[in-house]
Parts: sequence; structure tokens; C-alpha cells
Amino acid sequence: MAISEVQRVVLSVSDLDRSVAFYCDVLGFHKALKLNLGGPLFEQVARGKPGLQGRAVLLQQGTSPVGEVELIQFDSPPDQPTGPKRPGDPGVWLLAFEVRGEGLAAVYQRLQAHGIQCYSEPAIVPVDNYGSMRCVVFEDPDGMMIELVQFPSDEEVQRARAAYRAAKQAQASA
Repeated sequence: MAISEVQRVVLSVSDLDRSVAFYCDVLGFHKALKLNLGGPLFEQVARGKPGLQGRAVLLQQGTSPVGEVELIQFDSPPDQPTGPKRPGDPGVWLLAFEVRGEGLAAVYQRLQAHGIQCYSEPAIVPVDNYGSMRCVVFEDPDGMMIELVQFPSDEEVQRARAAYRAAKQAQASA
């Protein structure tokens, strides 16, 4: 099957305006499209009850539709919302976005300035034969876990791979 990377992620939100502000003001997305949703086709595609309606906003980074975040507020939310997923629950429990063009420490400081409570300061995650990634995790207004990750540079990956090969050769020689 010839499919591409994830085209978009669709999140059901409790307050569309609050969530749009978070994703735009804090994470730097911009509004690409507003939609009113409803009707028989929407009910069928969404496997919803008759009368299912909502408002949606599609958000982008840049101009590509790949990697969009679609936020939908339904007019009739469920009587007992299930809440966000957590590790171990089947389904999506975390969205990860790559940070490019600036250091994660600066992004972390901006999150703090926006009053975002992160789970920890930016963490360094060593990966064998790859180098170290940096990440920080926090939640959106509805509790969806968001991870911002920064991958090692090409030079860091090459150094890590050379060190890994050297360590393997040293072990084989011993």
C-alpha cells in the first residue's frame, strides 16, 4: 500500500477557542481552515449518531497539509467523556512534534512563560548508535500529552555511530 506519513491528527476538544489559542499561541500553528460539520455523510464517516454536528479548525505548521492538527468541538459531547489516554491504554496517548531551528531549552522557557506545566525540564535521552535526543512533555488544555523532541544533528549522529563502532570493535578484540 502506498501511503505517506500521517496527514493529520484529529482531536476532539471541549472548548474549540481555548484549544485553538493553545495550539496557535503556544505551539506556533496557524489556522488553515474552519469547518462546520454535520449531515448524513459526516454521521456515516464519523460513525456518529443521527444529528452529530460540530465545528472544526485545521491547523498547520508552514504550508503543507501533511502533519495537520484538526480540532473538533462537537455540539453534543458524550454524557461521560472518557478523558485522555495514558500509557498502557489502547489508542493514541501522546502527540510528538519535532523542534527545529532553535534549542529546546529556549522552547521550554517559552512554555514556562505561557504558564505551561511540563512534566520535567528538558530531558536528554541517549540512544545507542544514534546520539542523544532531547525532549519535554506537557499537556494540552484537554489533557492530551504533547512531547516536543529535538533530534541530534547529523554530525552528532556520525560521532555517536563512530563511537559505537569503536566500542563494538574493542569488545570483539577483548
